[in-house]
Amino acid sequence: MSKKKSALAVRGGDARAAKLSPDERKEIAKAAAEARWAKPTALPKAAFGSRDKPLKIAETEIPCYVLDDGRRVLVQRGLQSGIGMSTSGGTGGAHRLAQFIEALVAKGLDVGDLALRIRNPIVFRAEGFGKPGYGYEATILPDICDAVLEADKKALLNVTQRHYAEQCGILAKAFARVGII
Repeated sequence: MSKKKSALAVRGGDARAAKLSPDERKEIAKAAAEARWAKPTALPKAAFGSRDKPLKIAETEIPCYVLDDGRRVLVQRGLQSGIGMSTSGGTGGAHRLAQFIEALVAKGLDVGDLALRIRNPIVFRAEGFGKPGYGYEATILPDICDAVLEADKKALLNVTQRHYAEQCGILAKAFARVGII
């Protein structure tokens, strides 16, 4: 990560941390550490779902799973492509969404704990995955759409990011009709 992007992430993280109580910060750090050090056998397992049966919202398809603990999870790459964001870029591609949201925070957009939630995906096991899968609770998608639409309203998106707002608008209208869960 470049120094400029790193500085933006630090500013966004510092601003968010200032809004949290010490107990909230402790719980978030504890959950992140547990996820980071979880043993592969301790990972939640996908009880339902497959790559062949994605969640369909409007014309968008996002691979999804229901974990054995009841959480509904959207696959990381599917979530990115669902809002119109490229998933290419090797290891950097996985961080593209987090960097985008952190850049909005640095421009003054209040996204609550969204940046932290994106930086801490749920690691899980699913049939057909050679490695653990990475995903997010399904409720994060409307939160991302709200943040992108708010950023668009405040003219914080550049020309190459405008299509994210268009896609998020389509998804938000669909949520109003069918809901996410």
